Amino acid sequence: MVDQSDVPIDILDVEKNSAVVSYSTVDSDSGNFLLATYRCQANTTRLEVKIRSIEGQYGTLQAYVTPRVQPKVCQVKQYSIKPLSLHQRVHLIDYGRPMNTLKLAGPFSMAEIHSWIKFCLPDVPEKPPTTDVSTLFFASTFLNTQLECVYKKGEGTFRSDNISTISILKDVLTKEATRKKINLNISFDLVEETVPYVLNLIHPKLEVQLLLAKKVQLIDALKELQVHENDVSFLAPEYRHILDDSETLMADYKKQPCHLERIYGMITDLFIDKFKFKGTNVKTKVPVLMEILDNYDPEMLHSFFETCNG
Repeated sequence: MVDQSDVPIDILDVEKNSAVVSYSTVDSDSGNFLLATYRCQANTTRLEVKIRSIEGQYGTLQAYVTPRVQPKVCQVKQYSIKPLSLHQRVHLIDYGRPMNTLKLAGPFSMAEIHSWIKFCLPDVPEKPPTTDVSTLFFASTFLNTQLECVYKKGEGTFRSDNISTISILKDVLTKEATRKKINLNISFDLVEETVPYVLNLIHPKLEVQLLLAKKVQLIDALKELQVHENDVSFLAPEYRHILDDSETLMADYKKQPCHLERIYGMITDLFIDKFKFKGTNVKTKVPVLMEILDNYDPEMLHSFFETCNG
């Protein structure tokens, strides 16, 4: 089987897979971001593939499946990677959280705004609702942030505790409306409290990944020391634990390719999106943000978000 994607995605390790994966060099300028080949064992009848996408980047994942039959045939399966692909439908949301709001108004039908929402989010029914007003709730599977979509003919209101979710919706919905030559009247309400709220949601995930990366970086040096010193009892307990758990740590690290990089990306997007809604371009400040993340201190990060003036 060959997987090809026109947007950046991560392929995650699946323990029970016996297939050998090889990656081909791709030219992103030609629209290719991933080309991976799975070579299966002779008796393989099932293959599980896990991927992680980057929200805001959308396109198509294609799987070319070549079964071991004669004559040779190939079946192509296409999977849509949606702009908010890490969201899933839920029944309720927490109205106690601070929420940003995006409002759209314009000469669009119920079917049109429903199709735009379906384009952005998974688990949306194919057919538009028969009611005058429809409400859909979503939650991020990665950060557990939430999204409420309330829409009807000529009007849509979107509320989320994550400003980046609102930013992605604004960009994609505007693009879809422009493609149909529909003029939109757009308004938004940025609630400052949502930014530290989301940073607090990210904090435990970031801390775990930074600690894991730090431990993995020490493994080679500690193993070299172990070779030269038969007895490593003089090492601090934390270093002995790293040596004892080195295989598990390496396995955990390999299971999460680019995990730390993705978390950095979410924080960067949150930073850029916060100021974008204020009409300020802060992309020149991103290197300073990266330096703060590399020497991570939660208070310093919160302070940077609050005091940066672009």
